[in-house]
Amino acid sequence: MRRWASGIATGLLLAFVAGTAGAADGLSGAYRPVDEDPATSPADAQLTLRAEGRGWLAMFRGEGLAMLPLSGREQVALFPGVAPEAGLLCASSSAFLMCRVAPGTVFPDQKFTSTTGYFSAFSDTQIHELQRID
Repeated sequence: MRRWASGIATGLLLAFVAGTAGAADGLSGAYRPVDEDPATSPADAQLTLRAEGRGWLAMFRGEGLAMLPLSGREQVALFPGVAPEAGLLCASSSAFLMCRVAPGTVFPDQKFTSTTGYFSAFSDTQIHELQRID
């Protein structure tokens, strides 16, 4: 947990200092957990990301949170062992991380395999598989 939080803080500082001009948008969309039944889940329980400025705005139940892209170096530090060919793209906020990757990508340190290609993380041990619904 401490390693993940330190990496996020460093990432935010580096992104601010570097002044990254415009992030490639690979995360905009609406998401829900893969194990959630759409018929029984509340309509406002989806996570929505949209490109805004040099990052994204994450919306959940009416609350907005700014997210900034992580650099390749920051992603490697958080997820060692993931090949560059997997196309990992992550954005971070003060509360969580949102990522896109090639479906089937294995994250050896986290003992996690992404089946859908989308996931969120609240620490280096709390990874939640998401499905894109739009």
